[in-house]
Amino acid sequence: MKKLFIIIFFCISSLFLTGCWDRYELEERANILGLAVDIAEEEEGNSVPNVTHEEGGYPGNDKDTLYKVTAQLAIPGKIKLGPEKGGEESQKTAWVLESYGYTMKDAMANLQQQLAEKIYYGHLQIIVVNKKIVEEDITDINDFLKREYEVRRTAWMVVSEEAASNIIQAAPPLETVPSLYLSNTLDNSVRLGKLPREFFGKFWVDLSDIGVDAVLPIVKNIDNDRIMVSGLAYFKGDKMVGRTNPLQIGQYLAVKGQNPGGYSVAIATEDGANYMVESYERNSKFKVKVTNGKPSAFINVEINGMIEEETQSNNLSEEKLYEIEQKLCELSDKVFNEFKEKLQQDQSDIYAIGARIRAQYPKYWNDEVKTDEKWSEIYKDMDIQIKVDFKIKRSGMEWK
Repeated sequence: MKKLFIIIFFCISSLFLTGCWDRYELEERANILGLAVDIAEEEEGNSVPNVTHEEGGYPGNDKDTLYKVTAQLAIPGKIKLGPEKGGEESQKTAWVLESYGYTMKDAMANLQQQLAEKIYYGHLQIIVVNKKIVEEDITDINDFLKREYEVRRTAWMVVSEEAASNIIQAAPPLETVPSLYLSNTLDNSVRLGKLPREFFGKFWVDLSDIGVDAVLPIVKNIDNDRIMVSGLAYFKGDKMVGRTNPLQIGQYLAVKGQNPGGYSVAIATEDGANYMVESYERNSKFKVKVTNGKPSAFINVEINGMIEEETQSNNLSEEKLYEIEQKLCELSDKVFNEFKEKLQQDQSDIYAIGARIRAQYPKYWNDEVKTDEKWSEIYKDMDIQIKVDFKIKRSGMEWK
């Protein structure tokens, strides 16, 4: 009886044992680290193989757009733990392939046809999309990425001013894998207060949320060995409708109250002295209201800064600091409101004012607004005021 009990126990216990019946070894996967999406040139149209459709064109395709997808794949066993020979070594750790298709899925199916290993998206770090595509519509790319469950929502999507393939193939001297370098550049920009944390997941949430429009970083290739974050692309729905310059990224972060501060601004006083002031802390308060059926918003931005540099003068008296603060407040009020007016003209509510009104005045929203399209019309002409209070908390070594 005891022996029978032991046999039954082990039989039942075996049901709880798991095995790797569906595992893939690392060498059996084509690990994609980065993707670049461009519009293919006309002469490249003959490069599309008949993998997903019969010869004669993609069924139901009512547009002439043909995607060129550049994929950067990791080479197992070649990735080092640290930099060695810069750009030359970077090229040896990744394999760059090109594919063409009428949709993203079509292009990736054509890429899979070139590979012996199964494509794996779990290590995708960044996807670079050409500005021309984003200005037309990004729905197809978003739909593809959302359906690929392996894609992490913490990966980056960025917009390129030039060919996206140039960005993905930049070979930096400080990193053995270009895609990892690009991803780390963006992560560090967030840490330094120079970029909002706009991952895939946050970008998709903003696109789907009512009363909010999304933003994406814009990057450019410099000498093929580094990239520069040159601004933010802001959207209306699924289309890019405008862009910022680098300093306006700081304005966006200040209005959103995101820290730490990381941007500096140059200011001149009446006596010809020049000062460089860096923000290190930002706070903001929104007040929205609806009066007689008309919404309005007041945004109070508080910025704490420190003087980084003083030229053409040697005077940091209390009166001088007050003068610098007043100059900074006047300049900030001017540029913040000019940028706000540009956003209203482009009907892009990246500050999520509509979401705040929808939350605080649901009856007004349900009766008068209802849709994003209607909100865009109201938002374009509504009264929005931004007031900036700039305080200098640190002035450096000298004080008189």
